[in-house]
Parts: sequence; C-alpha cells; structure tokens
Amino acid sequence: MTWFSIICVALFLSAILNAFLIWYCARLVRELLGVSSTLEGLFVDIESFSQHLSGVYELEMFYGDQTLENLLSHARILTKEFDKYELLFSLKEPLEESEIDRFTREEETTP
Repeated sequence: MTWFSIICVALFLSAILNAFLIWYCARLVRELLGVSSTLEGLFVDIESFSQHLSGVYELEMFYGDQTLENLLSHARILTKEFDKYELLFSLKEPLEESEIDRFTREEETTP
C-alpha cells in the first residue's frame, strides 16, 4: 500500500466518523430540547399551583388556617427551589408573563 492509499482510507474513515458524530450530536440536541420543554411545563405548573394556593388561602373562609398556611409556605419554598433549576435546565429564552398565562389557560381547558 502506498502512502496515498493509506491517507485516502484514513480520510474516508474520518469522514464516516465525523458524519456519525454530527448525526449523534444533532440527535442529542433534539432530545435535550424535548426535556427542556417538558421541564418548562413543569415549572409553569408549579408556579400556577402556588398562585392557586395563595388565592385559596386569601379567601375569607380559609384565611388564618394553619394547615393552609404551612402548605402555602411549603409551596413557596418549592417554587423558589424549582426556579433555581429552571435557570439551569432552560435552553430557551424565559417565558414572558403573557405566555405563562396562555400556557396555563390551555392546560385548564384541556380535558
């Protein structure tokens, strides 16, 4: 085998390896975007739950109830904890308030 044929074979193998790695990286990015989108929905749900719980606690009938107060405190702590992870896992721009409201309304109307 001549040096030229050895270089051609190495170049061919390198091209195949590079094509595979590009395909694999593209597949990983798509998967990561899917996970990020799912987590974004989870973060919106947690925030919506916390807001709903605050609304229930502010009702005259439940105002001052110790169990609901503890639950509300726990929801706030959980929301703050999830906010830390939201910055870590979010690959897109943060949702604006209007988008969060639209996302929440869509979930409420879905059976």
